[in-house]
Amino acid sequence: MPIRQNRPPTDEYVEDFLEHAVPSAIPNDRFIDWDSLNTDIDKYEEQIEAITNLEDATEKEFVEGVADALMAADDTREWIDFYFELVGERGNKYSSLEGVWKFYPIQRAIDSGDREEALDLASVLQDVGLQYIVDKGNVRDHYRGMLVGMESHARKNRQGLCFEDEVEERVAEVTEQLRNDGHDVEYDDEYTTAYNDDTGQEKTVDFAIFEDGDLSVAFEANCYKVQGSKPSEIRRSYNHVAQRMRNDGVVFVWITDGQGWESMANVLAESYNDIVDVYNLYQADEHLADDLLSDFNGA
Repeated sequence: MPIRQNRPPTDEYVEDFLEHAVPSAIPNDRFIDWDSLNTDIDKYEEQIEAITNLEDATEKEFVEGVADALMAADDTREWIDFYFELVGERGNKYSSLEGVWKFYPIQRAIDSGDREEALDLASVLQDVGLQYIVDKGNVRDHYRGMLVGMESHARKNRQGLCFEDEVEERVAEVTEQLRNDGHDVEYDDEYTTAYNDDTGQEKTVDFAIFEDGDLSVAFEANCYKVQGSKPSEIRRSYNHVAQRMRNDGVVFVWITDGQGWESMANVLAESYNDIVDVYNLYQADEHLADDLLSDFNGA
C-alpha cells in the first residue's frame, strides 16, 4: 500500500508540486567543477609547455614540432586528445569534408614508428587552427576556456549527481528519525534487490532503508531541468516497479523535481495517480518523515 498520509486531489497535488519545484538541482558553487577542470589542466602541463614552445614557428616547423612530440610521447593518445581538445573536439575521431581521422589506428601507427602518420595528423591540426591558437593567445588560458565551454555537457550528469546528494540528505535524516523512534534501521545507496517471484529479475535503486537487516523502503531520485520524453518513460517503469515492490512488502518512493515538470503536468498527474508516493524536495521535507514513521509504526 502507498504510505502517503496526506493525499490531496490530483489537481491540488500537481499545483503544490509545481509551486515548490526547484528550477535545477545544481547549486551555484557546483555550476562549474573547478577542481576537476584544474586537475585536467595540471594533467596536460607537459603538453602545454611543449606546444607553447612552438609559438611563432613557421607552418613547416609547427607541423614537424607537433609530429616530433607525438613520436616522443609516452602516451600518444593523451597527446592527441589534448591537441584536439584545444580546438574544441572530443571523441575517438575527427571528421571533416576532407576525411576521417580515427585516433586509435593513428595512435597504433605512431607508436610503431610511423612518422608520416604523425606528420599527417599534425598537418590536420595546423589546418584546423591549432597554430593560430598557439600564436595568438595563452595556451593554458585558452584550454581553461575550452574546458569551461565543455562544462555544458558535464552538467547533464552533474544535475543527477547533485539531486541525488539532496535526496541522500533527506534519506539520512529520515533514517535517523526512525532510529530515534526505536526502529533498527540503516540506509544504503545503489542497492540491488531481486524481486520475490520466479522471474529472477533484479532492480537497483538509488537509495534503500533497511529495518532489522531487511529491505523496507526503496527510493529513486530524478531531476528534470527541461521537458522531454524520459519522464513519461520513467513514470511507466516506476509504476511497474512500485507494484512489484509493494507485492514484496517494500515501500517504493519516487523523489523527483525540476522546472521540466512545468510543461509535463499531465505526466506528473499520472505519476501521482499511479505511484502515489511521489514527492519533490519540498514535499519530502514536509511529509516524508511523517509518512514513513506512520508506516513503520503501523498507523
